[in-house]
Parts: sequence; structure tokens; C-alpha cells
Amino acid sequence: MQLSTSWKTASLPHVITAVKSRMRQVAWRRLAPHGLSPQQYQLLMAVAEQDGRCHGDLARCTWMDKPTATRTLRTLQDRGLIRAEADPAHRRRILFHLEPGAEALIKELHGFRQFMREGMEQGLGVEERGHLRGLLASVMDNLDRMEAELDASAAGK
Repeated sequence: MQLSTSWKTASLPHVITAVKSRMRQVAWRRLAPHGLSPQQYQLLMAVAEQDGRCHGDLARCTWMDKPTATRTLRTLQDRGLIRAEADPAHRRRILFHLEPGAEALIKELHGFRQFMREGMEQGLGVEERGHLRGLLASVMDNLDRMEAELDASAAGK
């Protein structure tokens, strides 16, 4: 699909929202045969990459709010893909571990990760990819600053 001129000049929030929406649509279609949502995929891969992560760490590394991460982790547990165990070093912390039966699915999902990365970066040179990542990092820094200002304002009221 070619972008119209009006889309190319749209506001940055609109463009980012559109890109995120399209990325999720493609991910949903590609993950459907595995019975996973994009959020389930993100959390499952995060547990696979570093076994024994706690809920808060998993929410942060996948950019999910804690209630969404909680629901999604519960779904993965119900499907028998991960298990929750108490952290022996911290009574109230729960650690999440990949179930052995999920390993075959994890191997299949590496193809999805490659599909998304290669597909989204197609036609971009190394410098362009680096520049885009830098620009998006700047946007994220601005959003973090804006959120901190909102937090400070709310605390002052």
C-alpha cells in the first residue's frame, strides 16, 4: 500500500498509532495458527529469553501495564506454557518459568520474530534503520519526560 501525501504529513502521534495498529494486525494474522495474541507472544518470549523473571520485570520489558501483563500471564499459565513459582529470596514475589512443553512452540516463534524484523526493515539500509531507531528513542524520551511531568503535577496537587 502506498502512503497518500496526507498520511505522510499527518501528525506524529497519528503516524505512530497507525504503524502500531498495522504492526499488530500483521502480528495477529501471523500468530493466529499458534493461538497466540501479540501480547501473549511478547510475554512468552520474554520468559523464554530470561527464565525466572518477575511480573514487574516482564511488564516493563514488554511495555505492558501491570494489569494487562497479569491477565496475559494467567492465560499463558492456563495454556500450560509457563508456570509461576514463589521467589525463595522474596516472599511476595512470583517468578515465571517456561514449561518444557512450550519449547517446540518457542522454536516455531523464532520464525515469527524473523518475519516481523525482516519485513518491517525491508528496503531500509543499515544507516536508515539506525537513524529511525534513534529518532524513535528521542520520541520515547520525550514521552517519558511528559509522563514524569504529569506524575510530578499529580503529586503536587
